[in-house]
Amino acid sequence: MTYETTYNRWLQLTEEKKVLEQKLKDTTKELEAKNIQLHTFLSMMKKEEKDVENLEQSSLSSLFSKVTGKFEEKLVKEQEEYLQAKLNYDDKKNELELLNKKEQRLQSELMKLNQATSDLKESLLQDYPEGILFSKELEKRKEHLFHLQRELEEALDAVQHVKGYAEMAIQEFLSARGWSTYDTFFGGGLIADLAKYNRLDEANKAISRISAASKEMKKELRDVEMTLEHNLETVSGSDQFLDIAFDNIFSDWSIRGKIDTNLSAMNQYLEELKKIELQLKDALMDVHEKIRIL
Repeated sequence: MTYETTYNRWLQLTEEKKVLEQKLKDTTKELEAKNIQLHTFLSMMKKEEKDVENLEQSSLSSLFSKVTGKFEEKLVKEQEEYLQAKLNYDDKKNELELLNKKEQRLQSELMKLNQATSDLKESLLQDYPEGILFSKELEKRKEHLFHLQRELEEALDAVQHVKGYAEMAIQEFLSARGWSTYDTFFGGGLIADLAKYNRLDEANKAISRISAASKEMKKELRDVEMTLEHNLETVSGSDQFLDIAFDNIFSDWSIRGKIDTNLSAMNQYLEELKKIELQLKDALMDVHEKIRIL
């Protein structure tokens, strides 16, 4: 084969590897989910089986059911529920077996592709004068990947910092909501007010840190072409003064509602951060694998 033919073949197999690697990753995730489902259906099946066994055992309740003519009807119902649970379990088990076979097939194909691409790479580097150019091209790709790896690590670190502040704010809002509930329904008075607003102050400090850290986070995400936009509401100082100065059911309800609004927004924000964090981790794993096989 000519250098160009060998090089094109190496490129083709490299792309095929990417496709199979993604399929294998997706299959492994699906396997994990199906395993959880299988254990759930197994538990349900065992429960229904136990219900049938309990009914068939001699006891005062089953004897009473027989006398009143309800035993057979109840037993048939339990047997039907057990049968349905077993059918569901068997379905999931069959799905799992097929996925296991698919995973094994993909792993086997990937092993062959890894060997083939490795052999072609060695051939390109050693058997052709153009191998020097190929070597330089590989180095350029590695440089790009190492650069991307660093950018992804910086972005992940920034997201995790903001995530930590968001989790801190949520804990403070939860605590404030507890004191607010006590204040609203049980007449907590000044002590409850002070405890509540102490927690809200801490929550607002965490939000202030989020505001500062999120600017750096968005900059880092832009470097890896990822963005995150979210607006957060805070409890205003005027509402805080109103609640302490005029302690009544209306201002208590108002503040409690604002806490719930903030808590809901912060939880949503945290979920968005977790999604971005997962995307960054997946991207890093992908870069690590590409560096490994070059």
